[in-house]
Amino acid sequence: MSFRSVGRVLPTKGFLIRLRERTQLLKSGVEALKMKRDQLVRESQELLEFLKTRSEVEKKLEEAYRMLKLAYTAAGPTEMRKAALLTMPLLTEIKVKSVIGVEVPEIEFKEFHLAASPSLEAVVIAAARKLAEAINELLPLINAEAKFERIAESLADTMRKVNALEKIIIPDHEAAIKYIEEALEEDMLEEFLRVKKYRDIKRREEVV
Repeated sequence: MSFRSVGRVLPTKGFLIRLRERTQLLKSGVEALKMKRDQLVRESQELLEFLKTRSEVEKKLEEAYRMLKLAYTAAGPTEMRKAALLTMPLLTEIKVKSVIGVEVPEIEFKEFHLAASPSLEAVVIAAARKLAEAINELLPLINAEAKFERIAESLADTMRKVNALEKIIIPDHEAAIKYIEEALEEDMLEEFLRVKKYRDIKRREEVV
């Protein structure tokens, strides 16, 4: 006899014991996966709440770009190039962090500052500050989105495993256990009847 996720089944006591142990281990694994799934759900929900702020940050970015356009119109391209040359590059460092056993990227940013030299025109400085403020609010969202993507992938994978174990693998093992138990009971009954028949024969022979 063969079961899809168990393979060839031997109707023996030894195989039955091993199969029961494996089934219990699978059930323990399901419980552990469910705990992980629930933790991942909570983590993803918290991230989703934070990611809802993205629309507000995008509005600030749009406002900053409008101010940059006005600054460009008012100060001219030479002044804007000067501001760009005075701006320090955005420094980042990417690390890997474990969240509930899921490796997620963690991008560390140094606070972003655009040029604000007194030699620049006031309209350019104001636009630079507005853009820097919006970018600094956007950076944590970048981290959150990367983290959410990895957690969502792990959550989907965990749910697939739970479903496979609960709906296919464990039921197959339990069906195999039932098959072996019934086969062993049938063998025991046949053995009992053989012994009884043998004793009856011996008893009649002794009487004769």
